[in-house]
Amino acid sequence: MNSVVTLICAGGQRSAPTLLMVLLLECPALAYTPGKFYYQGHTKEKVIALTFDDGPGPFTPKVLDYLKETHSRATFFIEGDQVAAYPQFVRQVREAGHELGNHTFSHLDFHKVKVHPAEVFAKELDSTDDAIRKALGDPNFKTKVVRMPHGAYGKFNREWLLPSLKERGDALVHWTFGTDWFLKKTPEQMAAEYIQNAHPGAIFLMHDGGRHREKTLAALKIIVPALQRKGYRFVAAEDLFNGER
Repeated sequence: MNSVVTLICAGGQRSAPTLLMVLLLECPALAYTPGKFYYQGHTKEKVIALTFDDGPGPFTPKVLDYLKETHSRATFFIEGDQVAAYPQFVRQVREAGHELGNHTFSHLDFHKVKVHPAEVFAKELDSTDDAIRKALGDPNFKTKVVRMPHGAYGKFNREWLLPSLKERGDALVHWTFGTDWFLKKTPEQMAAEYIQNAHPGAIFLMHDGGRHREKTLAALKIIVPALQRKGYRFVAAEDLFNGER
């Protein structure tokens, strides 16, 4: 894609009518509507969005290796304060063709942020994007999708969360099922629960950052082949929601 088209696809100047056909041919479809809250894919196709939070971390490369082995795609919601320790893993996620999302910088619990939460939120997202840009060596990169730490969304949606995201050009993606943070469970128990909650358009929340991610990886190695045998494919969130408005 040439530099003019790249500029326009990124949201730059777009007034020249002679470029219309080029844009239709070369600009990728927008996967998300800014300011929209996504929580379930509306499809009968056996696809599940795999999402990983709190990374990058030591287990990120192992997760990437397994996704490659099983021809699966995922969205990695990056926690900004982890990037400096593992910048090469952020690059590996992108180079492997997975989606990069924003999980704020310091994983604040916004249920507890009482003073100017929208301003704190914007700073957290900006800091994470800055960290990712630095890791990638790409000054033009910006995430387009956000996941709230601690699942904080509820009452905030209309008050400030979704309006803030719409202004930034971002969307919000939640999940339909997740359990790998309950570390007392065995990988087998975790996997059984994910498999039980599988359905077309589901969004699975898992983690590549944080403690005891060896359990997540072990569970993943049970979940993916079991559901692939049932005809499921694993995709990134942007694949699941592409075209939904």
